[in-house]
Amino acid sequence: MERNQLDIALLLISRINRSIAAGLIAVIIGLYFLHIGLSIVQIGILFGIGAFVSPLIAFAFSIYADMKDRKLALLVTLVFLPLSLLILLLTKNFYLLTVASALGGFGIAGGLVGGGVGAVVAPIQNAVLTEKTTPENRTKVFSYFTLVSNYAGSAGALLSYIKDYHELFVISLILSLISFLVSIPIRVSPVKREVKNKTRNNNDNSIIKKFTITGLFNGIAQGLITPFIPIIFKKFYFLTQGEIGFIVFIGGIVSATVMFLTPYFTELLGFVKFIITTRAISSFLVLIFPFLHIPLFAEIDYIAFTTFRVFALPSQQALMMNLVSERRRATASGINQTARLLASATSTTASGFLLTLALFFPFVSSFIVNIINLYLYYKFFWNIPEAQAKKKVKVIAASE
Repeated sequence: MERNQLDIALLLISRINRSIAAGLIAVIIGLYFLHIGLSIVQIGILFGIGAFVSPLIAFAFSIYADMKDRKLALLVTLVFLPLSLLILLLTKNFYLLTVASALGGFGIAGGLVGGGVGAVVAPIQNAVLTEKTTPENRTKVFSYFTLVSNYAGSAGALLSYIKDYHELFVISLILSLISFLVSIPIRVSPVKREVKNKTRNNNDNSIIKKFTITGLFNGIAQGLITPFIPIIFKKFYFLTQGEIGFIVFIGGIVSATVMFLTPYFTELLGFVKFIITTRAISSFLVLIFPFLHIPLFAEIDYIAFTTFRVFALPSQQALMMNLVSERRRATASGINQTARLLASATSTTASGFLLTLALFFPFVSSFIVNIINLYLYYKFFWNIPEAQAKKKVKVIAASE
């Protein structure tokens, strides 16, 4: 048990450093592309490439992790972000920037959540973290990891007050390298060679299929708006880079803090009710964003819809890990993320064009897709016993 606690601590340190780098890059990368003279359409292409290639890499390494070696897959995927940052430091060539976007996952839907950019490592980290936890404490541990990751990402966003892009990229490079180095000592159990069980495999395939479909629609909705938030604040609301960084910082802090309540509401409402309720609120807030016009109202709305969107994220991750068998966890997480990010790649590329027409187009489209996504959660998971509330809780679980 002590060894598991050490490995959890190392995973947490790795995620913290990666999230600081991710939070910083999430704020400045679009602004940097504008700074070097790229158009919004070109930026949309770069974001789309990052969002398209990144999940393919995640999918390939997630399959490899479950079939061969999770530790090797973890370390290799951790290298991609520092490699992408090296490219940013060395060149402004558009074609090489596409390589950096592909390796670093720039523009992926999700912002600061789960480590933000470079999140090809997330499915494997989730599988390793699941190995170190029990079903009883899994939601709580995932909640802690997500909220700490968001705090770290928010701190990274605040660093965007530094105006020298070269300096910001160097800081991100160092942090991403630390994230890799501290992961080297982590012990991961060898992949189990289990006897094939047709019933269990069919159940796993069914659960994976359901999470894949919901992930696809979630990716479309988030890809339409998330990567462009800093650019929208700059071009439509005329905020400075420092002001944008501060707003993203506040959004990350608020969304992380509410996750102290995630275990409580998960037990009170059950996984599926909690997910549907919080994401429905977020969807409405997304819908009204482009019609607010006043910068302060838009800033408050951004913080609110970001917070409600990620409130139930640890519950969604824990539910998926609980429903699939041990040997398919990295695969399930990887396929879910692949569907989400491939879908976001298309919508992100399209959003660059939609923004040139009118601000409200991406947001209204995102709202419609979110509603479809919520219906699918209801259809797929409402009648699954493990997704329902098991008991009423008298204390906040996260404070235990």
